[in-house]
Amino acid sequence: MATTQSPAPSGPRIPQLRSGLDITASGQDWTVSDAGGRIFRVSADVAALLKSVDGVRTPPELAGHLLRQTGRQWTSEAVAQALEAFSAKGWIEDGTTQLGKPRRIRFIPPLTLQIAFFSPAPFLSRIKPTLDKLIGTRMVVVYTLIMFAGVVVLAASSRDVWHALTTPLPLSTYLAVIVAMMLSTMLHEMGHGAALTAFGGKPRQIGFMLFYLTPAFFCDVSDGWRLNSKWKRVSIALAGIVTQSVLAGTASLLSLAAGTPEIRSGLLVYAVLGYTSGIINLVPFVKLDGYIALMSYLNISHLRDKSLRDARRMISRVLFGHATPYELPPLRRFKAYGVLCMLFPAYLIIAALSLWLDVIAKFGGWGAVIALLIVALVLGRAVAGYINVVKEGWDPQRSKLRIVTVTVLLTAATAVSAAYVQIPATIEAGFVNDASGPGVVFDDADSVPAFRVGQVVEIYGSGLIGGRQIGTLSVENAQAGTRSVPLDAIAPVTIDGARLNAVVIPLKGQEASLLPSSGTARIHLGNENPYQWFSEKYIQPAMAAILGGPTTGQT
Repeated sequence: MATTQSPAPSGPRIPQLRSGLDITASGQDWTVSDAGGRIFRVSADVAALLKSVDGVRTPPELAGHLLRQTGRQWTSEAVAQALEAFSAKGWIEDGTTQLGKPRRIRFIPPLTLQIAFFSPAPFLSRIKPTLDKLIGTRMVVVYTLIMFAGVVVLAASSRDVWHALTTPLPLSTYLAVIVAMMLSTMLHEMGHGAALTAFGGKPRQIGFMLFYLTPAFFCDVSDGWRLNSKWKRVSIALAGIVTQSVLAGTASLLSLAAGTPEIRSGLLVYAVLGYTSGIINLVPFVKLDGYIALMSYLNISHLRDKSLRDARRMISRVLFGHATPYELPPLRRFKAYGVLCMLFPAYLIIAALSLWLDVIAKFGGWGAVIALLIVALVLGRAVAGYINVVKEGWDPQRSKLRIVTVTVLLTAATAVSAAYVQIPATIEAGFVNDASGPGVVFDDADSVPAFRVGQVVEIYGSGLIGGRQIGTLSVENAQAGTRSVPLDAIAPVTIDGARLNAVVIPLKGQEASLLPSSGTARIHLGNENPYQWFSEKYIQPAMAAILGGPTTGQT
């Protein structure tokens, strides 16, 4: 597809660091590493100039900034010459050179894989007059009213919303919601590109990505750093959230006129997912829209990377008594922000693992093998993060005994504490309540754990999200039997006439007559330490698959 060059921003050219460029202090030395992994050693003056290139200051402004920051006299001519040298090395974009063709596939640590589809610039450039009207003040008021009205409708329909989220819905409804969410997510990204185009910039790529093992789309709007207004850059960052929230609000309003309960439930589910996605995108601790908006507002390029380095240096100073100087201004909030940027991705990884590992493990022993490989990758990233902290505290002139001692103590403390910490071993299965009586449902005999008569089984509703507990029954007979059950006894989806043969453990209890025909059963199997839990759930099935031995029951 042919590309068209969007108009350059008016005013003086604004130099901008290339994406992926990293400037790091190591003792008295400075290094520059580019996106290709090449490392260059530079002087402190060159590093100071590069660190000042933020996509906001012109060359004359950079000269004045360096004089105030370092006390060294920089002329505009000297800055311009240095910028030309940086541009030749591919370190900066100055608004005059044609950008190289971006890579189609890119991995961004710790767990993001991007696959580019196409450049939206040609299409958006052709409809720029329409885009100019869409970002006008009147339309912003309309967007605000739609978003607010949608929230009001959801609040007024809270009972219907809860029912739609916690009960099985027809397969056609789920498919419609999935397709609508995919389209709205693509429109979310196009919203970023549209805002950038309206302000005179050029979006480079749009595509698909795995963001912490979660599928999503992306749009490269890094060209927005050429704009000399931070409010325009903030608007570009938030345009996607506004787009998706307006679509969610529209769906919420349309639910009032829905012709059938299934259509109304689908519109309500879509609206909730749309608003939730917008809220998640506002989180500034990972590279989502909220982070881009915060970075744009503060006028600090690579804010997260710099904050992470400062957080590592703060931790290194506490653990090892030494670290290189901080990069950001001496404000506590930046160090706290850096620590949160460390912790929040860890939370996302744990949440993603808790979701995907259980799904993968259902494929038996080889599923457990894949799960172990994923866990090994995550542990490798954790070790690499600790090594980065150690590097920040490394000083060849000082004794390395403290670093070694702290590392050994932390490793031993983690290993010993894991042996004593107890975690609940629970499993979730299906629930059926039909003419043959209530029972816990498993899709095959190999996944049935050892039950005892009288064991308590908690019954929950089933749906898109885990519902509230609706009853408690007990095991009537520990012997499993096979019988035909409806599909919604296993999965939170209904298909007329769809039934399957499943393994059922009979249940009893006075509440059985009051419970729905399907749901989710949760069984507590006691407490185990993490080693026991991990071995039984993943290691033993994986070894059995590799060596060809029998598998153990799932816990």
